[in-house]
Amino acid sequence: MYFLMTNDVESFSIPLNKLDTATAKEVYEVGLPRLLDLYARHDIKCTFYFTGTMCELVPDSIDLVKAYGHEIGCHSYSHAQNKALDILSYEEQLNEIKKAKRLIESIAGKIESFRAPALRLNGDTVKALEENGFTSDSSICSQRFDGPFTFGSKRKLKWLFAPRKPYFLSYESITRKGDSKILEIPISALLFSFSGTVMRRSPLITKILQKYLFFEAKQRNKPVVFLFHPNECLEFKGKAVPTRRATNFFEHLFADVIRQKLKLKNLGMNSLKLLDGILMSASDYGFEFVSVNEYTKMYKTNQH
Repeated sequence: MYFLMTNDVESFSIPLNKLDTATAKEVYEVGLPRLLDLYARHDIKCTFYFTGTMCELVPDSIDLVKAYGHEIGCHSYSHAQNKALDILSYEEQLNEIKKAKRLIESIAGKIESFRAPALRLNGDTVKALEENGFTSDSSICSQRFDGPFTFGSKRKLKWLFAPRKPYFLSYESITRKGDSKILEIPISALLFSFSGTVMRRSPLITKILQKYLFFEAKQRNKPVVFLFHPNECLEFKGKAVPTRRATNFFEHLFADVIRQKLKLKNLGMNSLKLLDGILMSASDYGFEFVSVNEYTKMYKTNQH
């Protein structure tokens, strides 16, 4: 049984609800050290998906993560709302991903694992990933349902029909098995995602979800994939400002205002305590912690 601890590293400020240069610095100085210390105490190896902009703002953050022996992956170039991959043309996606990969590899060396910003991708993304030499993606969240509380929610309804176990992506539909060279390793979910955001909003829901996912992993030989963000380790001080990112009122109300208020719960050291509990439970259950690239290589070897 394998547990893949994955981390999306970006400059997004949860209290401000927007990308923020100062947050990038704080993630490097506070968030990452706290998180890396927790992983070191559990003696586990993880995968950190960096955006190209985070790499530009704080290049030393990649060196910091590499020094602890973790895998570096790519989270595209920008996490801006207007750069979501599923609304860009093939050429635009190709350029965004190529630019990010070039930046990150100039510091980290060769990278092969990818996760789309806001988990938004389409068939063109699959082609762009192949063109850029990636071997895996971990953006599909099988059977997760956010309703109006996320951007691109209509497109994400397809997640309800996605395979739960790893599969090679199709060019025609990212939620169907296909003939591409990109192995999709779905983020664990069942209505709710197995993630730091849900963990902080409702530890009870996460405990129930965890029991099911651990049992499923044991019965079906399915990896557990947890999603976390180093900015969740930052303390919340002052007043939250729900910056508007949505273009219409209802999406702004749910995805910007209400969702942001929920995301403010249990930030900082509280998030680390909750994550510590999950890692201890996984270890006690018998999971082996591996990086995304390690799992991808094992999966492809077993397929031959």
